[in-house]
Amino acid sequence: MTAKLCQLCLWPLRPSRWSILSGLAVGLLLLSGCQSRLPLKPAGPDTAFNMRYQFGTPLSGPQAMHRKLAAAPDLMVHVQFIKLNQWPKVHLSSLASQSTITINNAASRPTMAFPALSIGAQFANVNSVATWAALLHSAGVTATPCGQGSAALWPGVAVAMRLTDAHGLKVHGKNMHQLLALWVWQPLAAKAMAPVMAGLAFEIKRFQNLSTHPVVSGQMQVVPERLFTATTTYAAILPFHFLSGKSRVLAILITIRPWTHSLQNLAIARQSRRGIAAAQHVHPAVQLLNRPDLMVALGHLGKPGVTRASLVYLAGQTRARLTQDVAVAAQSPVLQALAKAVTANTVHAQFMTVAQLGWALDKTTYLLLYQMQKTKPLGLRLSVALGLHLGEAAWHVSSLDEIARNLESRRAYRLRIIKENLMYLEDSSPGARLTAFNWLNRRHLAPAGYNPLAGNRARNSALNKAENNAAYLRRLQQ
Repeated sequence: MTAKLCQLCLWPLRPSRWSILSGLAVGLLLLSGCQSRLPLKPAGPDTAFNMRYQFGTPLSGPQAMHRKLAAAPDLMVHVQFIKLNQWPKVHLSSLASQSTITINNAASRPTMAFPALSIGAQFANVNSVATWAALLHSAGVTATPCGQGSAALWPGVAVAMRLTDAHGLKVHGKNMHQLLALWVWQPLAAKAMAPVMAGLAFEIKRFQNLSTHPVVSGQMQVVPERLFTATTTYAAILPFHFLSGKSRVLAILITIRPWTHSLQNLAIARQSRRGIAAAQHVHPAVQLLNRPDLMVALGHLGKPGVTRASLVYLAGQTRARLTQDVAVAAQSPVLQALAKAVTANTVHAQFMTVAQLGWALDKTTYLLLYQMQKTKPLGLRLSVALGLHLGEAAWHVSSLDEIARNLESRRAYRLRIIKENLMYLEDSSPGARLTAFNWLNRRHLAPAGYNPLAGNRARNSALNKAENNAAYLRRLQQ
């Protein structure tokens, strides 16, 4: 009787090196308003400087470009990196106190609890660039310019000014480089004629455990977006040591000014447009998983004491409801097995969207429970958790087999579960019909007028009407 309903649920599924004095003179000249820029090239044997553009923010990942940048940009950005041999006698506000993103697996909203790679870092607005530069070159401090760049910003565009360690290390077979980058972006305005805002973030990738097994640790700190109506200069000082060279500290000078029409600015805008256009051929037009909180949570799956919290956080953030309920209910052996399986199936998580990661979690969880029940019946906790998501299908091996054969996408998985429960509306057992009906009804998918405890004729009549109800059939496919 429900054959047509079941078939509709299974429609095709889609699935020069410079001296210190000359460097300081050039730096002060640039920061005081001169807009002529030196060519961008690697500076010195220790580091290389480059810029990267994208649509989106450093947290959203590269986005597809849906428009041409024909209008003039709103903002001009100039950034200069300076290597220091020791911490200067400069007192700015703590960067950590200004961060808006932290990582905390137990929080409902991700925030970066402890920025371990930037302990002591400072960041603030600089009222007098000349005074700040004099303090920067205090007694005993050697300052060496190591990279600078200028960029134009339009709404929705981000630029990363990147200082990379020129000397890499082999980590897990890959040649890895340390990185210190400043991201600056202009968010898309919510309405026309909105004030011009800009966001800033510091990205750090640094080697740790060099004496044993080198690992690359990453961190991003985002400071609040702010309004820009006049030229503003910021300074940042961060601890950073390159593999070669004696520098232990990096200073960054950041100048952001509203657009003005000049030959220099026009040239920078043309260069920025070319960089943005080229980036569209490099970055896939999808939202990548550039979520520090999720990446850290994945890294914590194998750590005792935080495995359950990490799984629950991951599942909650990615809407992986089956994984969330199982992670809450599972006892230690199953929890550890699930964490191990998730780790194995999310090796390339950084290339997933949040939705793809959520499906990877639920698919992994289903397959784990599916294999477990082949050996022996699932415990009550797991059976109940599975029943919440599968309805009557959770209690039948044949239905579990069918669902396992339809895991190519979340949509295929969902439609198969719906079909299985529609089939049980005709089961001879009132209990099976009731469980299937309740599961469908909670999701607004039960046939109108169907009563699982009514007689055969009344039940069949309701099912026949549902098979010929186009609106209901479309709802099953959504």
